[in-house]
Amino acid sequence: MYKITNEMAQRLVEFVSAETGYGMIVCDSHGVIIGDSLKERFGVLHAGAGRVLSGATDAIAVTKEDEIISQRKMREGYHCVIRVDGERMGTFGIAGPIETVKPIAKIASAVIAARVKETHHMDLIRDVVTKVSEHVHQAATAIEEISAGAKELMVTGDLVAHAVVDTNKKVKATNMILDLILDVADQTKLLGLNAAILAAQAGVHGRGFSVVAEEIRKLAANSASSAKEIPVILSEIRSAISELSSSSQQTSSISGKQSRSLHDITRVMEEIQSSVNVLVSSVNRDN
Repeated sequence: MYKITNEMAQRLVEFVSAETGYGMIVCDSHGVIIGDSLKERFGVLHAGAGRVLSGATDAIAVTKEDEIISQRKMREGYHCVIRVDGERMGTFGIAGPIETVKPIAKIASAVIAARVKETHHMDLIRDVVTKVSEHVHQAATAIEEISAGAKELMVTGDLVAHAVVDTNKKVKATNMILDLILDVADQTKLLGLNAAILAAQAGVHGRGFSVVAEEIRKLAANSASSAKEIPVILSEIRSAISELSSSSQQTSSISGKQSRSLHDITRVMEEIQSSVNVLVSSVNRDN
């Protein structure tokens, strides 16, 4: 919403009065004096301004004759509307010879209108820039968090890769143990067979030993059978580890690329934030 501020009004009347030597006032949208070169009537409701703001007229001219007739209750001068985009925002009044002060009043009212409009636009720009700055800061913070997560994921991927390598080594060690088990099973099988032969040779006296020999042979057979199933399981484990290793490497590679990309984005966001800060400072300074 457009508005003539007290500071704006007072600065203008002081400047123009100093350059021209004439007394002048500025009234707000309610007809109240908010700028006075003499600094005597702040807050006074001006009757002429009320007429102009009501739309009854765009300007009031008081001639020297009018001043004499009113016994100097009115002073010679010119009072005109300050209009911004068709809206009556206030009035500008100046005391002095009509032909001299009338153009000054029109120029001053146009300057105030332009300043009001500029200030309004600057306020809008400041609000937009402030919001952009906040959003950029939030985005930069979120990107930093994502980047940190990507780095952690990359580290985790490296740990998984190392774990896969260690697991492969242990699987290979298991193969060596498996070979030892199969060798023991073969030796146990031979031991059982020899025991059975000795038991048979012993006849009646070797019957008890024959039972033990049979159990040894069964144990050897079961051990060999179980040992043969283990390679199948180990093969499945190795296959799963291989897939895990491949996925881990891909994840680590993707995480690394994401981390680098996010780092670049963070740098760009920081540059944008810096530019926005400069713009905010410029807007505040100009306003």
